[in-house]
Amino acid sequence: MEAMIDSLLGFGIVVGFYFLGMLLSRLGIPIPGGVLGLLAFFVALQAGLVKLRWVERGASLLLRHMVLLFVPLTVGLMGMGQVLSRSAAAIVASLLVSWAAVLLTTGLLGRWLLLEETGTEEDEPPGAGDAGARS
Repeated sequence: MEAMIDSLLGFGIVVGFYFLGMLLSRLGIPIPGGVLGLLAFFVALQAGLVKLRWVERGASLLLRHMVLLFVPLTVGLMGMGQVLSRSAAAIVASLLVSWAAVLLTTGLLGRWLLLEETGTEEDEPPGAGDAGARS
């Protein structure tokens, strides 16, 4: 019984932040409500206003059944076949450009973080900093 109450409490907190984001969006902030709710939830977690243990069970329940949450979206897309076929070239181009941007950004950021961690310069070959120490 306690596990069920914990799950409901966590789910309620997550949904509450979603509705907070939707309210902020309706008040004129030009960012989607779901994104605003997620940002507010993140800030509350980082500030310690919401404890991870409070939402952990409810969030894992949502994550475990996430595939079911995409069914209505998929059914809705199937009903818009004509609209999607007319815009297919733009959709494919958008997907390819965004995929390349994410790939490039992730690769460059990973490379930069590795260089920061090792403390070597990018133009310097591995082991080149050790040559002067042996002489």
